[in-house]
Amino acid sequence: MVSADTENAEGPVLLGQRIPQHDLEDEKDLNVSAKGDKACQQIPVQGRACTPCLGWFQMLYATFGSFVPLGMLVYGLQESFAKSSGDFACKYYMMDVLKLDGATMGRLQTAAKVPWDIKPVLGMCSDALPLWGFHRTSYLVSACVFSSFLYLWVGFNAVSALGLYVCMTGLNLSIAFADLVIDATAASLAKDHPKEASDMQTAFNIAQALGGMAASSIKGYLVAVLGSRGTMMSNVFCAVAVFIPAIRRWLPEEQLLSGHCTPKLSQFRRNSSITAVAIFLSVVAVGLSLSQIFLQEWRTRALVTLFCCIVVTISAYKAMRKISPFLANTGMLLFWRAVLQPGLGEAMFVWMSKDEEGPRFSPQLMGLADCFGQAGFLLGVVVYNRFLRTWKYRRIFLVGQIMVVASQVLDFILVMRWNQALGIPDVLFFLGDSTFKEAVVKTFYVPLVVLAYKVCPSNLEGTIFSTLISLNCIGVDCGKYLGITLCEVWGIVDGNFDHLPHGVVSKALVRLLPIPLILMLSPDLTPDDPIPQDPHAHSQQN
Repeated sequence: MVSADTENAEGPVLLGQRIPQHDLEDEKDLNVSAKGDKACQQIPVQGRACTPCLGWFQMLYATFGSFVPLGMLVYGLQESFAKSSGDFACKYYMMDVLKLDGATMGRLQTAAKVPWDIKPVLGMCSDALPLWGFHRTSYLVSACVFSSFLYLWVGFNAVSALGLYVCMTGLNLSIAFADLVIDATAASLAKDHPKEASDMQTAFNIAQALGGMAASSIKGYLVAVLGSRGTMMSNVFCAVAVFIPAIRRWLPEEQLLSGHCTPKLSQFRRNSSITAVAIFLSVVAVGLSLSQIFLQEWRTRALVTLFCCIVVTISAYKAMRKISPFLANTGMLLFWRAVLQPGLGEAMFVWMSKDEEGPRFSPQLMGLADCFGQAGFLLGVVVYNRFLRTWKYRRIFLVGQIMVVASQVLDFILVMRWNQALGIPDVLFFLGDSTFKEAVVKTFYVPLVVLAYKVCPSNLEGTIFSTLISLNCIGVDCGKYLGITLCEVWGIVDGNFDHLPHGVVSKALVRLLPIPLILMLSPDLTPDDPIPQDPHAHSQQN
C-alpha cells in the first residue's frame, strides 16, 4: 500500500500537493506536523487566516493536504446530500407508487444497505488488489461512474419493488466504496497525526451535516416538483462533483509501477483470522439481507437475525482478540450498541405522512424536519469537538446512551398527541424532536469513529477499519430487523397503527440494554489519547 506521504518536491503548495519537512531554524514562523523523514509542512503563521475557523481549516490542509477537501466532498455530497435525497425519494416511491406499508418499506431499505455490511471485503479489494495502478483512487473513480449510471437508470425507467431494491443496493455499493476509500486513508493518517484525528473527523462530519442540511431543505420540494424518480436522477451531479477531484488525484497516493500492480496477499495470510472474519461478516450480511427479502414469516426472520448476532459475536471477538484487546472490545461495543437500538421500520414515517389520526405532514415538511435534524447533527459534532474531547470514552458513551433513551420519550408524546394538549403544534414539536435526536446520535457516534480509527493496526487499515464499521453496520441492520419484528409483534402493519405507542415504548426499553456494555467495553482513554501498542500499557477498568 502506498504511503499517505509523497516524495519530496520543491515549489509552492498547490491543491493536491503535499510538501516535505525541511530543516527549520525559526519555529516562530513555521509549525511542523511530521512523522519520521516524510511529513507535511504547515502554513506559515503570517499567512494564516485571521479567523479561527479558516485558521483551523488551514491547519487541516497543511497537515493532511488535499485529502481533507476531497473527504469533505465525499461526505458532504455523495454520502450526505445524494444519499439523503435519494433515500427520501425512494420512500415516497415505495409509499405512493408501489403502495407498500411501513414494515415492508423498512425491510427493503435495510436489506439494500448490505454493501455497507460487506465493507470488509471491499477493504480487502482496496488493500490487496490495485486497479489501474492504484489501491484507492481507481476504486473511488469507479464508484462515481457506477452511481452516475444508476441515478440515470432509475430516473428514466419505472421499476418494480425488486428493481428498486437492486438499484438501491447498487447505489449503496458505490457510496460505501467511496466512504471506504476515505475512511481507510483517514485511518492511516490518524496514526501519523493522532492529535489532529478528531479535527479531521470533525471536518468530515461538518461537511456531512451541511450536505444533509442542504438536501433536507430542498428534497421535499424536489419530490413535489420533479417526482421521486426525477429527484433520484438529479443526484448525478453529486457523483460528478466527486469524480472530478478523484480523477485529478486528490488522494495522497502515488501510482504503482507496472511490476508492483500484482495482488498483495501476504498481509492477509499473516492475519488469516481477521481475513476469515471479514469474509464471514460479508457472507452473514448477504444472508441477512436475502432472508428479509424472501422469508415472509416474521418468526423465522427473527430467529435468523438472533442466530446471526450470536455467531458474529463469537467469531469476531475471537479473531480480534488475537490482534488486540482494544480492537476486540471496540468491535463488540460497535456491534452490540447498534443491535440494541431497534427502530420501527418506516412505520413512523407512514404514520406521520398518511394516517388520518397522525399529523399528515407534507413532503416539504418532512424534508424540512430532516434539515433540522442535520442542524442537530452539526450541533452534536460541534459540542463533541468543543467540550467532550477531554472526557473519557466511557463517560461520553454513557451520557450519550442515556440521552438516546430520553429522546424516545419525544416519539411517545407525539404518537399520543400529548403535545397538542400542551399547546405545542405538531410542526414545532416534530422539528425540535428531529434536532434533538440527531444531536444526541452524532455526539455519541463521532468518538466511536475516532476510537475505531485508532485501534487499526498498520498496513491493514482498509480491512480492519472496514471490518469494525461493518460490525457496526450489521448491528444497525440487525437492530432495524428486530425493530421490524416489534412492528409485526404489535400488529403495526398494513396501515394499522393501533399499537404504535406500544412499539415506541418497547424500542425505548431495549435501548437501556447497551449501558452495561458501555461500562465493560469502553477504554479508559480520551479521544485525543493514542491507543497503547502494548495492551497492558494502559489499564482498562471493568
